[in-house]
Formats: sequence, C-alpha cells, structure tokens
Amino acid sequence: MVLSNCNIVLKNLIAFNRESFQVNQRYLWIWNPTSVPPHMGISVDGAYFSLKSNGVDWNANLMDLIAVIERKHLPVVAVELKADFDLNTCTDSFSNFERTIPGEVTCLQPIKSVLGLTAPQKLSELLEELESQHALGAITAWNITSNELELPEYSTDDIHAYLDSLSK
Repeated sequence: MVLSNCNIVLKNLIAFNRESFQVNQRYLWIWNPTSVPPHMGISVDGAYFSLKSNGVDWNANLMDLIAVIERKHLPVVAVELKADFDLNTCTDSFSNFERTIPGEVTCLQPIKSVLGLTAPQKLSELLEELESQHALGAITAWNITSNELELPEYSTDDIHAYLDSLSK
C-alpha cells in the first residue's frame, strides 16, 4: 500500500487462488472497493463478521462467502492482518452492535473494536494506521483485473449519507 496524492493505492494485489488462500488467517475484507463508501468486514479462523444496515453477519462461513463472491463476480479485496485477535474478540466486539445507524454507527466501529483502535473514521484512515503498525500483509483480490487499485477519497458525511439512503 502507498499514499498517492492523499489517495490510498493498494499494490501487488494477488488474484484469488483457492489452493493458496489461507482461510484461517486474519483478514480485513473490502467489498466493492471503488464504491463510495466501500463496505468492510473482518475474518478470523474461517469465520466472517460484518455490520450492515440490516444486521450483523455473525460467524459466517468464509468459504460460503467466497462462493458468493465468485458466483456474483463481486469486486472484493481481502487484506491480511498481522494483528493479534481471535474468534472470541470478534464475537465479543460484534455482539455490541445490532446494525449500522446513519450519523452514528458504521461498519467500521466493530472492526476498530476488534483491532483495539479508536481514531480511524473511514477505510483510508484505518489502512494508514494499520500500515504504520506494520500490521498489513498480502492483499488477495477477486474480480479485479489490475494488480493495483486506487481507493476513492470520501468523507464521513458520504458514509452517513449512504447509510441514510439504505434506511429509507
């Protein structure tokens, strides 16, 4: 990952390979990474967690999600996390949330809790903080043809406007 004119560019993306992808590793998942805003989730030990406007993906089977990504041809990246957390940490953190709330709670809140962070308010800030801690590893990509990807810049107002549109 590098900063480029204040935008985040994910570099050295590796196309998903079922044989080499380590499902039990820890990952930050970025769904529709060029959308404003993208959606995020987190996984550990083959279990996926995500906070959405209609509820929580709770301990979902990661291989089932990968099958959906492949079947629907969704653009997704999974960033390996070199951070210390386990399944119980995810379960505990996500149990504190029911859904996203426009103006208050985004999909990032429980992820920050899992990672022991407080400052990041959006994906770019999260990636910058994790990079400063040397906590980012390999980046696996689905349905993205390039080996690098520039993430769009957006504000927290953009996030909450999108969440508000989902609640109508």
